[in-house]
Amino acid sequence: MKRFLIPEEVCSIAMTRGVLDMLTVMEQSLIENGIKWVKREIRQRCDAAGIEYSKSKWRVFWDYFQRTWIELYDVSVWNVAGLNNELVARTNNPLERFNRELNDRFPKPRPSMATFVGVVKTLSAEYVQRVADVPRGRARRPVRERIVPVDIPADIADDSDDDEPAAVELISDGSSDEEGQVEDENEEEQLL
Repeated sequence: MKRFLIPEEVCSIAMTRGVLDMLTVMEQSLIENGIKWVKREIRQRCDAAGIEYSKSKWRVFWDYFQRTWIELYDVSVWNVAGLNNELVARTNNPLERFNRELNDRFPKPRPSMATFVGVVKTLSAEYVQRVADVPRGRARRPVRERIVPVDIPADIADDSDDDEPAAVELISDGSSDEEGQVEDENEEEQLL
């Protein structure tokens, strides 16, 4: 969202639990209405907080979202509706937790090779023990909160994009056109 120059406080509203993330848990057939609901929800929350909502900036974001996450990638790639709750990862990146746990174990930022190997060996043994404890009855699988999507009205109006479509504007770093094209492609890959 920063790429589209959407202010940080508006991004925070959009990223609040129960707003933009609802698209990942609603039935795939409801995504079109869900997007309308999310647009309305962001706008209403901005109004309630006294924060300016820029239709033009959000229009560029939603154009990107449509092109990338609806047309380029199938909704089934990122939508987890209908999946078993235990199969759904609870972090944005499965390595985040391991990375945090690994870093917490090191006494200093750049450990020696012996310290690194020792920490990884200890973590591996602990993980194997945790996994083995479940079938032996010494531990239980974590109980996870059920994902409950919001009810989206079928006749929701989308007035967030009343104006003509805006051209996609990217932040330029002053480089040549050829380099800019490569950077734009790299930025788009990083967003995936």
